[in-house]
Amino acid sequence: MKKYAMAGVWCAFSLFSLFASGCLVRQQPVYEVQRAALVSPPAPPMWSGKVENLGFKLGNSTVVWKNPPEQAPSSDSGLYVASTQMDGKFHINIGDHFAFWLPMSYGVSPGSFAAAPCLQQRPEAGVFAIGLGIAGSGHISPRWYLGGSLEAQVSMIPSQIKAVCVANCTYADQAYTDQEVQSVPIIRASMLAGVELDRVRLFGGLSFRNHPSNVRLSHEVVFCPECIDPEVQSGPVYLMAGVGVEV
Repeated sequence: MKKYAMAGVWCAFSLFSLFASGCLVRQQPVYEVQRAALVSPPAPPMWSGKVENLGFKLGNSTVVWKNPPEQAPSSDSGLYVASTQMDGKFHINIGDHFAFWLPMSYGVSPGSFAAAPCLQQRPEAGVFAIGLGIAGSGHISPRWYLGGSLEAQVSMIPSQIKAVCVANCTYADQAYTDQEVQSVPIIRASMLAGVELDRVRLFGGLSFRNHPSNVRLSHEVVFCPECIDPEVQSGPVYLMAGVGVEV
């Protein structure tokens, strides 16, 4: 009889635990989370396709768009894209055909474009990126040359987050606002061709890179709104074509 009595008590305790756990799960607060992140424009590397000696380059890659960037109908991202970005690159050659470089960039928040009507204001901080790259080039004729590069960067992306409790809010914070920075990897590759005309170099080519994205609106069940993540991912791959002149 004792075995059966103990078994009954254990079953009753287990059922009570499961019921209590279910109640606790149902009573967790539900937050509506709105996000807005500032990302860099999908700019190609500041490079003419020709390996050069030791040096440093500094430039301003202001993106000139007649209209703000368009967002795909299937996307639910909340992004601001920096319209003005400062670029720098320290480079050193290793032999006649290869070079290492240290690329960096900083996109400012004021004047940034909204890829879609964002639910939150743009973050106050700018977006900074830094990484390592390797490049190579070689002549296919006395004037014509080909070049290629590969970079790996880390982009520090600021996000504006607002969480509002919409269910089971009795013992929860009603609203929470914060700015966070999340590190996202950036991979960029380019292939260029150019021609040297005395002191002028004409070049053009293609570049590939991923463009970070996020989730603009979501509903999350969490104990504390401080635990909510900016949800910035590596994003889709962009293909860019461009031409330039170097004097």
